[in-house]
Amino acid sequence: MRLSISCDACREAKVKCIHEGHPPCRRCQRRNRQACVLTDPRASPLRPRRDSERVQHKARSAPRAAVANSTVNRAAPTNDLQPTTPSNPIASLSASTIICACDTYRKKFPVANFLHYPSLIAEISANPSSVDPVFVASLFSLCARFLPEHHLEAGETYAEYARAELARKAFEAPSLYLAQSSAMMVFYEWGSGHPYKAWMYSGMATYMVQSLLRTADDSMEQNPDEFQASQIQYEQLVRTYWVCFAQDCELSSGARQHFSPSFRQISVPLPISDHDFNFGRRGSPRLMPANLSRDSPLCMKMTIDHGLIVVTRGFDISVRILRFANESRRGRTSSTTTDSLSIQQRNWQILKEELDEWRALQDFTLQYPATSVQAHVALGYGELFAYINLIYFMSILFLYRDQLLSSLKQVHESRQDRAIEHLFEAAQSIGGVLSALEASGAPIITPYSGFSAFVAAHVNMYGTVSPLRYPGGQERAEAEKKSNFSYLERLCKFWPVGHSWWRTVQEANKFYQSAKNNQEHVLAGDRHGHITLAGTLDEYGDIRSSRPLQGPSSNTRRRATGTEANIPPQGGQMDSPAQTHLPFSDQFTLDSHELEMLQWPFIDETWSSGFDTGLDSAWPNFG
Repeated sequence: MRLSISCDACREAKVKCIHEGHPPCRRCQRRNRQACVLTDPRASPLRPRRDSERVQHKARSAPRAAVANSTVNRAAPTNDLQPTTPSNPIASLSASTIICACDTYRKKFPVANFLHYPSLIAEISANPSSVDPVFVASLFSLCARFLPEHHLEAGETYAEYARAELARKAFEAPSLYLAQSSAMMVFYEWGSGHPYKAWMYSGMATYMVQSLLRTADDSMEQNPDEFQASQIQYEQLVRTYWVCFAQDCELSSGARQHFSPSFRQISVPLPISDHDFNFGRRGSPRLMPANLSRDSPLCMKMTIDHGLIVVTRGFDISVRILRFANESRRGRTSSTTTDSLSIQQRNWQILKEELDEWRALQDFTLQYPATSVQAHVALGYGELFAYINLIYFMSILFLYRDQLLSSLKQVHESRQDRAIEHLFEAAQSIGGVLSALEASGAPIITPYSGFSAFVAAHVNMYGTVSPLRYPGGQERAEAEKKSNFSYLERLCKFWPVGHSWWRTVQEANKFYQSAKNNQEHVLAGDRHGHITLAGTLDEYGDIRSSRPLQGPSSNTRRRATGTEANIPPQGGQMDSPAQTHLPFSDQFTLDSHELEMLQWPFIDETWSSGFDTGLDSAWPNFG
């Protein structure tokens, strides 16, 4: 049995007793409590898992090493909430403010649903100091921007404190609260335009939770009775793991450095339903990733109650679609043999079948526009419903964009028509989901939703130039473009990463405006004009906003004549594809091979440059 060396006061308050092996402990010393006696009682054999992890006691060791709880989600803090100091911005936060931030997090970040809110809220209400400061700081780094009425510090203030504490504790024993704090910092760093930092925090969280899951599995085998009493803690571990998996998919964006294993080969069970999790009930047997298939007898239709499973599997498919589109883009510039094209078509079909199966496993109540956004907003699931459908329509968009681009050099008018139709419908659905949430008073403002609006806006702009095929014509294309522009403008007020996307769509809009002023180039029989305009879907529909290192060839620049369509750089930077110093008139006279050369991969291993981070040289280049 584990022994816990602590004083009676800390044990009654249910907080960690921090000492150096002799009294007084820090908490008693800070409160001038003289009667501090350290005792070593035998732990109860029926205590939950959060109190049953193997811990090494080292008397008179460095502070905070006396008791290392390896799975406490919100264990007693290493530094209790102290009087307000510049280094501790959460000291003055009231319990009601922290609870409000928790509710905001639940609504705004439904894809990171790893917190057990009933126990968390109860714990905060009873004793706010029992919530670890690192966890609270990470929470407020994300949520402070959505709580202006509380007059909080800027999100960066909380993030700076969280970074310092996470760096200090990184080499201590892994714990669930550290893993979850790191996972929350992933969202903060990505939204702040620091993808490399986000990727590192994602790795930290993943390795921590993997270690904790191994320990939990060992405990389950050795002490099954004790393990049953800690199902909620175990489910939080499971959910945190899958949140980390989904984050890795989001961050990789199809680049080849995506290291997550294949979804169906993972041995970690899938999350239970939200209903069972919140009520602490044991539901039906847990599903494994391999069971999430129509061929599995255990598989069932997924409702919003299994939203975390749906989102995680969706991101797994989506990231492989993005990777395929990236590799296919390289293939179109390097090889056009019949064999290579047939392989690409087979791979495309496999991904499309996976996406269709994922959609088919969803209950119809998860599918927009068959089910309205407002119905899920009424139940408090509007944001999660939006994420499920954004992932689906973004996957459709990238799949058919690749099909459109791969068919440009071939005479496949039927394929092109079908691909353009799917592109336009997907973009309209993305804008429709975001607009419906806004109208319902439940807007979703996250980096991923911003990226979705960014990509959809480019399709809308393409629709303004080719309005005959756009459902609703040019007027609707213009209206939806303005709506997505307005969304991106609002996003900039919350997330710095939005500024680079906003600049890019402004430059792209000027390009398309020039195209509309040159309608003679896009007549039905003008093959070069059609290729060029379709190619802009490859050039502008990009997670990056900075210009590639390789620009147009010197020969091309010497041939350039006429009025240039490039836009003067903002802030001295050349950070959009429109700024290639290539005259607009000449873009319509180059042959298709040259046009392909002038287009650059929409997502590759240098994708982070789109966030204006200056970290391009720091990101590994895998060739």
